[in-house]
Amino acid sequence: MTGQPLAGGQAVCIRIIMSPQTSRALRVHYSEDYCLPSGPETVTKSRLVAEAIRRDLPEVVIVAPLPADREELLAVHDEAYLDRVFGADGGETALGDWSEPLLASILATTGGVRDAVTEALRSGRSGSLSSGLHHAGRSYGTGYCTLNGLALAALHALRSVPSVGILDLDAHCGGGTADILAADPRVRLVDVSVSSFDRWTPSDKARHHLRLVKDPAQYLAAVDEALDRLEGVAFLIYNAGMDAHGAAGGLEGVDTPIIRERERRVVAWAESRRVPIIFALAGGYRWDGLTLEQVADLHLETVRAFAA
Repeated sequence: MTGQPLAGGQAVCIRIIMSPQTSRALRVHYSEDYCLPSGPETVTKSRLVAEAIRRDLPEVVIVAPLPADREELLAVHDEAYLDRVFGADGGETALGDWSEPLLASILATTGGVRDAVTEALRSGRSGSLSSGLHHAGRSYGTGYCTLNGLALAALHALRSVPSVGILDLDAHCGGGTADILAADPRVRLVDVSVSSFDRWTPSDKARHHLRLVKDPAQYLAAVDEALDRLEGVAFLIYNAGMDAHGAAGGLEGVDTPIIRERERRVVAWAESRRVPIIFALAGGYRWDGLTLEQVADLHLETVRAFAA
């Protein structure tokens, strides 16, 4: 059932519904474990997004995921790094303050992206109110990212489909995801950023694409180009960063109508090609004067597009 992790190394057949347009309500993944009482937006905003869904999109079903576990994370991260994250053998955890609740948070949010894959393979669309993913590499964490849920989700999907695309429209580049997955011939990485933080170099230009956008007038065209590079993938993972928005930490001139149109185009692309798709919320910050509630409202644009 949804939320059950696959046994390590065991092939599992899941029937794929070939059209994301279904009569079933959109199911998104979230639990109270996602959030801490304080801290950066990555561990505080999802509660407000969930509240906004309940208030404004009551037809969307919120499902609590099963947390990721150390065994399945060994497919994504080095064992020595996971020892530091989990504080194995009595060692000091790499998480610092709030280590115990923070570990619960990152395991829950990582599990949410994995469980969204299972749901999308069945119904066509799903998502997780997760953030803090794409900067985490095989042996390190950085940029508010400790575990790479995008990579775990991709490997989870590849147990059932032959190929996966990761569309990363966070403001920043997804160097951690590239560190883990770039060499896998079944994965296509497509990255449109407005900041060079965590920039990576595509090692295989036939499969991977990175573009930095500095002119807001070119942003949607860059998204269209990115979608063109994903033709033929059997499953799509969308890292839906709101920090591309000029008021949420991104590029001045990228406003809410542009973001709304971006989300519409991504969902329409997947629907027209009958490609199952999931989202993770990714970045969105108060750096340029927004309140946390306003950041959450921006993330609601993604949920609305998926629920339409």
